[in-house]
Amino acid sequence: TNEWFATGSNDRTIKIWDLASGTLKLTLTGHISSIRALCASDRHPYLFSAGDDKMVKCWDLETNRAVRSYHGHLSGVYCASLHPTLDV
Repeated sequence: TNEWFATGSNDRTIKIWDLASGTLKLTLTGHISSIRALCASDRHPYLFSAGDDKMVKCWDLETNRAVRSYHGHLSGVYCASLHPTLDV
């Protein structure tokens, strides 16, 4: 099974946890400021993160790497949501 949850922190990391055991599975790094929002795709192995560094990142959870960064905000990004019908 693929039962996990993710946390984002003031320490600039994203942590992926095993839901059943509570053990840490993975730590993702790449933001340069606090992480404020996380959003997981239902259709792909993607996790989106947003933070005080004015960036949104797309993480591929199969390769455990950021595959895209979205720039454009003039201040920190505090929430994120995926469109319910787009294939994201």
